[in-house]
Amino acid sequence: MSNLKNVLILVGSPKGKNSASNNFALYLEDKFQEKGIETEKAYLVEHQKPKRLKKLVEKAFIPELLVIVAPLYIDSIPAITINFMEECYKSKEDSHNQKLMAVFNSGFPEPNHNDLAIRMCKNFASKMDMEWMGGITIGMGAAFERSSLIDAGGMARNLRKGLDAAVESLSHNKPMPSEAVLTASKPLLPLFLSKFFMCYFGEWLWKRKVKDKAVRKKMRYRPYKFQ
Repeated sequence: MSNLKNVLILVGSPKGKNSASNNFALYLEDKFQEKGIETEKAYLVEHQKPKRLKKLVEKAFIPELLVIVAPLYIDSIPAITINFMEECYKSKEDSHNQKLMAVFNSGFPEPNHNDLAIRMCKNFASKMDMEWMGGITIGMGAAFERSSLIDAGGMARNLRKGLDAAVESLSHNKPMPSEAVLTASKPLLPLFLSKFFMCYFGEWLWKRKVKDKAVRKKMRYRPYKFQ
């Protein structure tokens, strides 16, 4: 089996370069390049206008492997990513054995909240006659908004290990091994610790964002609560 020659990584977060998704994409980009694979990255948020989107869709049909890296938004795929997928389907060409993999992250501590988005991508691959190479789910994705996977240290150990194994397999044009997917998709922290941080530090962070003291006093109001 021949080795993978080129990859296009699509960052589907509306936050573009300032997103956790971009930090996951940067890690994958480095790993593919270390394997000598031609790698390009594009931000869907910068390709929303029809002409730019059309050019990106045309470009998306060229590489052997397409990688979608995006956040979960309200149990679904971000609108800009869905729009890209729909435009691809409208312009569907001979897939020339093109392959697709996906990486989704969410703010929930349990990575399995992303499962539905991964299944949507798998269905997209089927409709596009692409080979599905697998999907990785990441919980607590917001932890990587300002930190690379390298800088995250031990917290991202399993994620790095899983992604490394995934890239190794993909570089030989093989689907991601289930062990790599399971390792990369492990919770970053024990769930009881994640929930503790979310309950206490999350509340503290939300309060910091409310600069108006008058608003802060109303934060516990529940006007629609049933008596």
